[in-house]
Amino acid sequence: MPMFSFNQSSCEARLMRLLQESFFQRSWRNKVIAKWVAGRLGYKGDEMNSYVRNFILSCLAVPNDRKMIDRILADFKEESIPITEDDIVNKIKSVEERMRTKAGLMEEHAN
Repeated sequence: MPMFSFNQSSCEARLMRLLQESFFQRSWRNKVIAKWVAGRLGYKGDEMNSYVRNFILSCLAVPNDRKMIDRILADFKEESIPITEDDIVNKIKSVEERMRTKAGLMEEHAN
């Protein structure tokens, strides 16, 4: 008899939960970043909502931070707004840190 019991369905369910969590965290991060970009570009109301929606959809199509950074740089360049890649990377890190802090607080309250 094997030392460990391997329940494939529970492993698959756990993997699905992890993938869903990762997807929702990344989507939330991208939405926050899209709102930041739209605000810096001067978009408001429907224009902002449209930009955020298109941004999120483009990030879903190609889930790659490099592509997202390139898009942000291009959008700022098109509007002649000075920004560096480091500024964008720092913003992404800042949003991710807020997510980790928020997740940690939620976990504390759950226990």
